Amino acid sequence: MAPQELILSACSTDPSSSTSGRQQSTPSIHYHDLLTSTPIQSFKNSASYPNSLGHVQSQNGQGGGVFAVQEGKGILNVWAWQKDQMHTKIHLPEKMTCFTVSPNGLWAVAGSLNGQIYLWEISSGLLLASFTAHYRSLTSLTFTTDSQILISTSLDSSTHLFLISRLIDPEGDQALSLKPYGTLNDHTLAVRSVGLGKLNGSMGGRVWTCSDDGTVKMWSLHPPFPLLATFTLPSSCAPTCLSIDPSERFFYVSTTQGDVYHIPLFRRKGLNGITSLEDRSSSPLGFEAVGGGGNSSIPIKIDGGSIIKLKSKITSMVLSLSSTILLIGCEDGSINLYSLPSNQHLRTLNSHQGPITHLSTMLKPVDLFASINNNNSNTGGGNKTSILEEYPIMEIKNFERTKSSKQNLNLNHQVVIKLPQNNVSSSISSSTLLSQLDDLGPKSKKSLIGGKGNAIEQDQFESLLAENKRLKSSLEKATKINEKMWNGIVEMKLSNGDQ
Repeated sequence: MAPQELILSACSTDPSSSTSGRQQSTPSIHYHDLLTSTPIQSFKNSASYPNSLGHVQSQNGQGGGVFAVQEGKGILNVWAWQKDQMHTKIHLPEKMTCFTVSPNGLWAVAGSLNGQIYLWEISSGLLLASFTAHYRSLTSLTFTTDSQILISTSLDSSTHLFLISRLIDPEGDQALSLKPYGTLNDHTLAVRSVGLGKLNGSMGGRVWTCSDDGTVKMWSLHPPFPLLATFTLPSSCAPTCLSIDPSERFFYVSTTQGDVYHIPLFRRKGLNGITSLEDRSSSPLGFEAVGGGGNSSIPIKIDGGSIIKLKSKITSMVLSLSSTILLIGCEDGSINLYSLPSNQHLRTLNSHQGPITHLSTMLKPVDLFASINNNNSNTGGGNKTSILEEYPIMEIKNFERTKSSKQNLNLNHQVVIKLPQNNVSSSISSSTLLSQLDDLGPKSKKSLIGGKGNAIEQDQFESLLAENKRLKSSLEKATKINEKMWNGIVEMKLSNGDQ
């Protein structure tokens, strides 16, 4: 069965419903099939700000789920893949403006209005770090693909990078651990979004930031984190979202006017600026990377027109896993799908009424509630039990609201993991495992000579033993001859010395 790619979308409350008097629908988290747009699953009663939702895939024998900070509340709602109802509700220290979880499913991090960052361990609920990272409200928090670096953006126009290994070290120097690993300071207004491909991490890579100053900047993730290029949007355009190609060949940027621009990161040699597709394809020269000149380079102007124009403000945007479909979420609650590279409009989803605040694609979890029920109806109920045993529902403790002291940290650090009920497949018996262990032991003479009834191998074995015995005898004779010669030489030297 081919993997199924899903659309994960969330929204905030509809601001126009209170003024227009129309009935307001319940904001929810929805899952749709990417190819057919068929509704798969929904988690109800969830309204979140932009960049305030994260999800964890089922991995390492543990089930995953969705985490969403509620709009205007200091509450984190959690849904498990295996349930259609809310799994748990966690009270946070204060109202948060952004939230995310690490790709490895170990860490949860949130940012507040006053620039505070909170870092928790999901399995234990321990508050590992709490510090002031910015002097204004945070706008986004993003992990690199290896979960080693945390990237924070703020209304104060700065972007900070933090090493997770420093933040979680209880024995480290607090003054050093809470300092940014790097700072990206070149924007003049609020930074709204961060873009990452799949080639980034603690060992290097590239990161993109977009700001209200009308620019998109490309940075290196290798210290000292230099600026590689600046892309300038047309005047009166303010970028809202970034979507980076996983292979970092191009990226898309959306604006408050409803325009989407395609920016290639490679161009024909000899061509300056971002030109049309026809000009790039007609150049007879080779390709070269765009940018890399740093602060001294001239900003690259986006001269071409937008490839997509929408009537509503764009609030979220993402590429499919194969980079063949571009998904655009708008302020009016619609989600538009476009085929790439033709930019042809495929369909529009209207499951939400409020502004789309989260949009992402993911492979369908094998333990998703809707998937389990479908398989259960086809197989008569046996498959549901086996899936739940293989991927148990994740255990989540309440997140701490204040950081524990170093003395109490080890005492309170209790990681809760629900182990699968079937660690060993029923087809593998204990006797089979013991027999496999016996095979690792030293071989007996019987196993070496091939067992009874194999006269040829037995004769070869006996001849090897006889040859070994003969060689040992020859070695003993040679040792005695060598010792006799040595004693003779010593006696001769001593006698010559006496004379």
